[in-house]
Amino acid sequence: MPSKQCLGRVVGCLMKNGIATYGSLAHDYYVLKINGRANSIHRRYEDALREGLLLRYQFPHDDIKVCEITEEVMQGTVLH
Repeated sequence: MPSKQCLGRVVGCLMKNGIATYGSLAHDYYVLKINGRANSIHRRYEDALREGLLLRYQFPHDDIKVCEITEEVMQGTVLH
């Protein structure tokens, strides 16, 4: 289906095919920090968040955060 203009905006399917290649996918990772120190690294946000919430329930006074990092930082790191 070709794209067309509607009220000055492009509408329609702009992709040539629906197959995502390895280079087109995001390569973000998520690190779980406890009191400012990295505890674990995850490929999916949901996994990091789930573990963070469990730890926050177990240790309510600790500072627990989930942060996003890029692939450049991940060179040579073991993932969970």
